[in-house]
Amino acid sequence: MSTSYYLRRIPKEEEIQQAHQLLDNRKLDSYDTHYDEASLEDIVVNMTEKLHIGNYSGGWRFLFKVHTELYGKNIVSCMTYLRRCIASGLWNIIDEYGDPIQVDDFEKLVRDSLGGITIEDYYKEHPEEKSWAAYGPQQEIALDGSRWWDAEFC
Repeated sequence: MSTSYYLRRIPKEEEIQQAHQLLDNRKLDSYDTHYDEASLEDIVVNMTEKLHIGNYSGGWRFLFKVHTELYGKNIVSCMTYLRRCIASGLWNIIDEYGDPIQVDDFEKLVRDSLGGITIEDYYKEHPEEKSWAAYGPQQEIALDGSRWWDAEFC
């Protein structure tokens, strides 16, 4: 089981009000059974811009999504970009469940994962799975040991 992490634009007050109105007017069929604050948060999260930073699975190295137009393929460059966005007051980091994570805690998670498994480690133990590598771009290991993948995550 992995968890995705996103840089998310913090919703504006009018977006939160719009979500409230949609709920009050029952215009969100998928939330018909969950008219509560949790579903409101889901709606607001889905209404705002998100940038997929990457995924973390226990025991594995964090797998970054490549965004070369925003930052380089290394932890320092990525964290500098994330810190700048967060310092603007317009963005935060959330996990796929909408829970926020502080940038220092996120960086600790990433750095603590550097001793974890890479895809090549996995293929050494499970060579029969290597054939799946032909279906997409290869993962890269940066000089700082971080993992990067220039593909859409599932």
